[in-house]
Amino acid sequence: MRTASLLVSLAAIAGMAAAKRGCLADKAHPGQGWYQIVEGDDLNSIAADFGTTADALAKTNNIADPNFIKQNTTIVVPCPAP
Repeated sequence: MRTASLLVSLAAIAGMAAAKRGCLADKAHPGQGWYQIVEGDDLNSIAADFGTTADALAKTNNIADPNFIKQNTTIVVPCPAP
């Protein structure tokens, strides 16, 4: 029983860690915003959180190799207006 409780707790914590990313809305371009890449990010997971594809993000942001993104780079992403 303790093991089951521990597993449920760990699953809840993991779910919180996997929460969707936030974006900074671009008031001049409704529906667009910015996201700053952090350590551990990959274009596929960023795209999934913003409801798009890695290919679309790569094209929009002129990323030559979608498998290589640099930490602390700011990219344009779909972002609902505040």
